[in-house]
Order: sequence, then C-alpha cells, then structure tokens
Amino acid sequence: MRPKLIRNTNLQWAIIAGLAFVVLISIFPPEFTITRIGAKYAIHTMFTCLFMGLLFLTLRQKRLMFASFIACSFLCVFLKNATNNSFSLPEKTIEEVFDISQYNASSFTGNVNVNLNSILESDADVISIQELTPDWGSLLKSNLKKEYPYQTIVYRMEDFLGLGIFSKLPFTDIDTIYHGDIPNLAVKINNGADEITILSSYIYPEISSTDIKKVKSRFNALKNCISQINTPFITCGDFNQVQWSSHLQDLKKNLDLDDSRRFQFFNNPTDHIFFSRHFNCIDFQTINNRFTNHLGIKGSYQINRNQVDAQKTAKKF
Repeated sequence: MRPKLIRNTNLQWAIIAGLAFVVLISIFPPEFTITRIGAKYAIHTMFTCLFMGLLFLTLRQKRLMFASFIACSFLCVFLKNATNNSFSLPEKTIEEVFDISQYNASSFTGNVNVNLNSILESDADVISIQELTPDWGSLLKSNLKKEYPYQTIVYRMEDFLGLGIFSKLPFTDIDTIYHGDIPNLAVKINNGADEITILSSYIYPEISSTDIKKVKSRFNALKNCISQINTPFITCGDFNQVQWSSHLQDLKKNLDLDDSRRFQFFNNPTDHIFFSRHFNCIDFQTINNRFTNHLGIKGSYQINRNQVDAQKTAKKF
C-alpha cells in the first residue's frame, strides 16, 4: 500500500527538485565551504539515490523512481569520468618496474617500529612523505639510511612541517619550489635509460571559506611548476582533495596526467599519485598495518616507450 503523503504531487516535485539540486552541487560545487564539503560525499549521494530508486520502485512511485535512478546515473557517469578511465591495469612489459610510495606522517599512529617496518616492507624505490616534523624527519633519516641512502627533507618555517623524499637511486638534481612559504620538493632520478622527475607536494585543507582562494592559488602554482618539467614525471602528495574534486580534475586535464588510483569508495582518501603519459601504472595498492587501514599508497610504473620515443623525435624537429 502506497503512503498517502508521498502521492502528493507537490511533494513529489519537491523531492525531484531536491535530487536535482544535490546532483548539481555534487558535480559543480559552488565555492562555499559547506557545498565543497558536501561534494566530497558524491559516492554516498550516488548510493543514496540508488537506494531511493529501489524504495520508490517497491512503493510503485514511477516518477520518483525514474528521478532517483536518473540522479544516480548522472553521478555514476561523473565519478567514472573523474577517475582513471582504464578499468584494467596495463600489461607488464620488459621495461624496468619503478615503485613509489606516498605517506603522510600524520598517519603514523601506534607503534613507531611497526610503522617503520611497514614502510620498509613496501620496498618502494622512492618514498615521498608529507607533514614531517623534525623529530619524524630525524627518525626516518636514521632508520631508512641503509635501504634509502639518498635523502632530502625541506621544512616550512611557519610550522616546521616538512616534505621528504627517500630513494634507493641517486638524485641527479634536487630542487625546492616555493609558493609563498609552502615548498614543493622535486628530485630527478636516473632509472637506467631515462631521467625521471619526482615531485612531492602538500596542499593545506579547506577548513574555512577563506581557504578556498588560497587552495585554488596553490593548485595554480602547482600547475605552473609541473608545466615546466620536460622529463617523464610523477607527482605525489596529500592534496586534501577527493579524487573527483574540481581542483584535481583541472590539474589532470590541463597537464594530461593519469591517476594511479582506479576508483575510491567510502573512505574518501585524499592522497594521490599522478603520472605523465610517459608511464604505465601496472599496480596500485593501499599500505596498511594493524594500527591503520590507510598508512599510505604505493604505485608501480613502467616507462611507456612509445610515448618517450615520440617526445624525443618531436624535440629533434
């Protein structure tokens, strides 16, 4: 039996208008703190629309059912286009595999040795870490020295939170690029026949409405920084943005970057590894231990030889 209230035409159109409004602000969030926070839960909204569609189906409310399923489908398409478009990982080739892991030191909770062992067990060629305090920086330098002899850390003077890169391969160049007093840390590494640039960045979160313009400016500075890199490169960090945020979509679109993560679900991670078309990402995984289910992330990459050779040929002409 259908509830009488839900059969009210005005109420039905109000529900449909509400669905349309929620979908629009999820896809095109206005620059207000509350709407941008709400847009972070686009996946939750999508499943809510799906559930509502099934509920209205059982209640035999065709208009509301179709509206809910249409809202769900719009969000499905939006989220799919916002992620890596390849459902399957590229096949492994004869090229050298290059692993990079990404961490935020604020995730290092629980036992120190357990976290250090988790980092070492990931066995990445390069480790990128943000929000390093001087204490953590000193601890990591000494404990990773044997496996990762090539190390560089830069600290922000205002709060002494730093960025660090630890590598098994020697650095051919180290550069610190500032936006105001906020650093980006870039290193170049020779991986056999190719020189690779690794860029480690940290974007401060949007806590209030005054932060929105600052974050936008920070992303513009990051785009300018990356646009000047002319080698195969990987940029990683804690961007404090979900995978489908307008800032990250703009960054990937303008710089022709791919996302290592295929899709994210309800945990809404904000750490990412993006890579230029010179690479294929053949594996991506979340690093965890008994103290946390998200200590960091790790990607495995191979040079896309066709892209690299095409770029070299283009430079000759």
